[in-house]
Order: sequence, then structure tokens, then C-alpha cells
Amino acid sequence: MLLIYFSLIGHEGKGSILSLLRELGWANDLSAGEAHSCTDWSSFAVNISLTDAGLDHVDDVVEIFFAYVALLKKAGPQQWVHDETATVADMSFRFLSKRQPIDYATSIASAMHLYAAEHILAGPYRIYEYGPGSIDECLEYLAPSNMLLTVSARSFEGKTDTKEKWYGTDYKLEDIPEDVLERWTSASVDSALVDGKLEFPERNDMIASDFGLRKVEGIPKDECRLLQDTPVLRCWYKPDNVFDMPKANIMAIMQTPLATESPETTVLGSLFVQVLNEHTTEFTYLASMASLHCSFSVARRGIEIHVSGYNHKQAVLVGRILNAINGLAERLEDSLLERMKDKIEKSYLSFTFAQPYQHAIYGGDLCFETSKWTLEEKLAALKKVTMDDMRNFSHRLLSSFQLEMLVHGNCTPEEAKSIGELYIEKLKPAAPSEGTLPAIRVAQLEDKKDYYYRFKEFNEEDNNSALVSVYQMGPMDLATNSVLAFLHHLVKEPAFNELRTNEQLGYIVHTSIKTSGDNIKGLLFLIQSDVRDPNYLDERVEAFLERFRTRLVEMEAEEFDTNIQAVKKNFLEKNKNLGEESSKYWAVITDKSYVFRKWTIIGEEVGKITKDQVIAFYDKFIAAGAPCRSKFATQVCAKQHESAMDAPVPEGAVLITNPQEFQREMPLFPLRPKVDVDPLKFDSTVSGI
Repeated sequence: MLLIYFSLIGHEGKGSILSLLRELGWANDLSAGEAHSCTDWSSFAVNISLTDAGLDHVDDVVEIFFAYVALLKKAGPQQWVHDETATVADMSFRFLSKRQPIDYATSIASAMHLYAAEHILAGPYRIYEYGPGSIDECLEYLAPSNMLLTVSARSFEGKTDTKEKWYGTDYKLEDIPEDVLERWTSASVDSALVDGKLEFPERNDMIASDFGLRKVEGIPKDECRLLQDTPVLRCWYKPDNVFDMPKANIMAIMQTPLATESPETTVLGSLFVQVLNEHTTEFTYLASMASLHCSFSVARRGIEIHVSGYNHKQAVLVGRILNAINGLAERLEDSLLERMKDKIEKSYLSFTFAQPYQHAIYGGDLCFETSKWTLEEKLAALKKVTMDDMRNFSHRLLSSFQLEMLVHGNCTPEEAKSIGELYIEKLKPAAPSEGTLPAIRVAQLEDKKDYYYRFKEFNEEDNNSALVSVYQMGPMDLATNSVLAFLHHLVKEPAFNELRTNEQLGYIVHTSIKTSGDNIKGLLFLIQSDVRDPNYLDERVEAFLERFRTRLVEMEAEEFDTNIQAVKKNFLEKNKNLGEESSKYWAVITDKSYVFRKWTIIGEEVGKITKDQVIAFYDKFIAAGAPCRSKFATQVCAKQHESAMDAPVPEGAVLITNPQEFQREMPLFPLRPKVDVDPLKFDSTVSGI
């Protein structure tokens, strides 16, 4: 209860520490909670992500924090905070979703060290009693004299005098001046800096109280139905006829030509999402405290909005989100836009310090998919964005888009329809012109040809090089997809064992099925190495694949069948919770295939696979000289392996120097044929409504 009460420090709504810091342009994010805990002591941490301007005002930022602590101390413990939190905690335990058994067992084992026997299951969730005396006692520990202040920034480079023993981190330790401690100790909400702008969060009007279950008969357990299909709205619906929980997931995407129009609109989409996050914090914190969650993100075809949690008050949250979207352009301020530009610029630049294998995947995607913009193009576009650009983008986005959504969970068809209609009523979009919505195209590699794209690792201080090889196979039906899934299952373990454990090529060795665009499949091999250059890694992958065919041919029938049953079981495994089921449905909605039974069908097809089929598939797509083999290798060379940049590629292979030119010159796979969704339309007579 104590840490939950102190989490008031981390609230993001009106009157919060974060809202004031954002208004001043000093911070982007704040989190608060338990840092370390033992049986006889614990510590509380507040982490604040400062802007460059905020780094110049560290003392002021800390004063604002202690002003809020002073507010908590002066007001004293508030029982309504306990009552709200206890209510939500009780709901969380009562309607707890299933988890992976290993995770659940681990959590129970941990709880056994902390709770009495009768509270082991419920203890991590429920709040048992209100303890104002304990709250007052712990509040006294939140004092400047009891604080360790850590400030980390790249600008301190060269200004430190000590090196940490184990990791070699440079740092400097200083005492806090007495006058600064006194200033923090006497901090108040009435000070000139705070000016009365800090206050308790509002009482929460989004806590659910209706947990009644809606029963809708006649819809298969693994199918969605199309409730509405108009030029501006396509609404899919699936009642919860599996888990019997008073929860729902609402997933929506505002599909717009702006998503892939240019680097400028791509950047503006990211800014739109960041600004929307800022404008909704006034109520999304309260929603999260009521176990109602929402997220906004930039997707390949537009802007996605996801809402999840107890269904009772979801319409309230959706309505507030839509009001915030409508008012975004009018509420936009120069300081907010500049802060969001700075935040996105830092995220772009931080990618240059990501793992080299991530850079390799990025490089391959630039070559494969249309409308992919380089980091340099996006950074250049970001620097030019003005307030007028942002407002024009918002107006263009809201004036015309197609909304596609999924309502899945504890709701009737009428309630699901009302959510879709709420979007259209609030936002009032026009339908996009025919053929203007984004179509993700993929470069079609030539059969019996290898392609190489090389570039230097972005971070010169990283000693790792990386290889990502994709054996492109193109679009395929689910029966063929099942063969690919099974082949990958057979490849995964020996590839890791031979390339990482035996040959010790690198710490990171990975295989997966690669999907480019919506439906272009391939088999991916990834190695990151600080001991070998990408050309050597490429040779070892090819040598492994040659050995693997022998292994496949010699596999005993019993071992083959054991693997078949394992893969089949994995595809046919039941979903553990509503979110897992929703994610699968949303995947086939956003890739426009609408095959809601995809995983069941693949699982059933796996059961029919023969060894001859797998060998034939391998000999068609993977083997050296195979008739349909198309290999694309992205090679990222660390500074120590720069000489590999000039090494010749294998005979007959193509060396790519410019991804954009390569993409323009290559043929593209045809678009997936439009799916007839009429058979999936909702029939109220069949469903018994």
C-alpha cells in the first residue's frame, strides 16, 4: 500500500510533477516506484528523463519533486486513494488472466518469501488494510537528507574523476551544498517556481462496476465477423466465448495515404503520436489506475489506437481519446512541438548505437520494401518541421482516412457497433480516394541469384560485425507455409548449436521466418560476431546448410514424427488469455488476409507433411544452385573488419551500393488479391441475436 500511495508522485495528469516539468520544457517522462526491497528495508526511486533544457535546471527539477512531497505531507494520507486502489486491486485478482505456467510458478515461489501462507496467491495483487500511520512514517523518509541524486548525461564526458570497478563507468561523486539542501527541504507548492500548479489527481470515474458477462451464441470460437463495411469504417467483431472475462480489446487503425507518402509525412506521423500521448496524459493515468490501458503508435498503413481492459468504462476512455485527437492541432504549442522533435531526434540518433544486427535488418528492409525511408532522410525532414506543417498534417489526416477496427471481448454486437460509430461521429472523416491507401510492395529477387548489401557499422566503437541472410521464397498458401514453419523448426536448434556453441562465431545466433510486406516469406539467418567478418560468417552459414541437408535425409522416421507432433501442438495450442487471441486476429486484419483460423489451419497442415516434401522444399528454395533460390545477405562491418568491405562477392552475385536505386530497378511482387469478406459478414439470425 505504501508504494502504491507514493505512486501518486508518478501520476501524469493535471497537477502532476510531470505535467509541470513538461510545461516548463524540462522533462519528457517520469516514473516512480520501488527500486530495491528486502525483508527489512526498501528504497523508492523517481526517474526523470530530462530535456537538454532540463539538464540546466536539475536543482529546480528536484525542488519541484520535493514540493509535491510537501503537498503529500501537508494533506496527509487520503483514504479515497486507498479505497480506489484497493477496489482496482481486488478486480485485478478476481479477473486475473492466465499466464505462462513457468512465469506463474516463479511468481508464486517469490511470493512465498513475502506473504503468509493464506496470502501467497492474492498478496501480490490485493490490498488488505488502510494504514495512515505507516504512510506518515514512510513519508518522512522522502527528505533531501535521505536522498541519493544521480544525474547522467553525455555532456559530463571528460568531467569525471573516478572509474567504476566492474563496468568501467566514469563518474564523479560530490556532496550537495548546504544551501541547496535547505532550498529543497523548504520546498512548497506556493513557491514562485511551482506557483500552486501541483495538486492531487482527480478521483477516478473510470473504475468499472459492471462485470456482467455478455453471451453471444452462434459465432465460432476461432472466427471474427464483419459488423460494418463502409468506405470509412470496417468493424470486425468477436465475442469472448472462451475466457469469460469482463474485459475487451479495441484495436483500430486510421489508414491514410500519408503513412508512406514521404519522409516528411512519416516524421509528422511520429510527431502526431507523441503529441497525442502528451495531450491524453490528463486522463490516461486515471484510466491505467482503473486497469484501462491505451496506446498510440505509427503503423505501416497509418495510426493505430489500442484500448484494453474492463469493458464497462471503455467507451468513456475512447470518447476522451477522440476528443483529444480532434483538439490536437488547436492545442499545439511551440514549446511542446520542439520538445517532441527533440525526443524523436534522440530516438533516431540512439538507433545508431543499437546492436549491429539491428542495423543489418534495417539495411535489408530498405532494400526489400517500398516506402521505407532512411534514417538520414527522416532526420533531415524532422529538422524542417514547423508548427504549420504539424497543423496541416493533423487536418489532412482527420479529413480523410479509412478506419479498420477489431472489437473483441465482453460486448454485444450492438455495443461493438456503437464503438465504431463513436469514432466516425467524433472524427467525421471522408473516405479516401480509390487506390490511395498504402500498398506495401516488396522487391522480387531473381531466382538462382545471390545479392549482397554491405555498409560500415554506424557506431565505430562497436567491435561487432553482423550478417543477416534471407532466403526469399515469395507468397505462399498455408499448406506451403506449414512446410516452411516445420523446416525452420528443424533448422533452429542445430544452427544455434553448430554456429554458436561449436564454432563460436558470435554470442548472437538466430534463425526465424522473415515476412516482408504483408505476405512475402523467407528463411532468415542472423549472426553477430566480434571475432569474424561477415564474409566468413556467410561461408559458415552456407556450409551449415549443406550439412543440414544430409542431416535431414538421414533423419529417422521416429525423430521426424516427433518433430511433426511438436510443431503441430505448438500451432494448435490454446490461447492463454484474451490479449493473445486478439493479437492473432489483429495480425490477419492488418495484413489483409482475414484468415482468422490461420494458426489452426497451419497446425493441421503440419500433421500432413512428409519427409520427401521437406527435402523437396529445401532443394527448391535453399540448396546451392536450387531453381528458386534467391538469397539476400546484409553485411555490417565493424571497424576491425573494414577490409571485408572490399572483398569480392561470390561469382555471379550482385553487390548493392544504393538501396533506393536497387529498389527502383527491381521488379516487385504483385499485390495480394483483394479478399472477398462477404462470407465473413455478421448474420444476426445465425448468431441468435
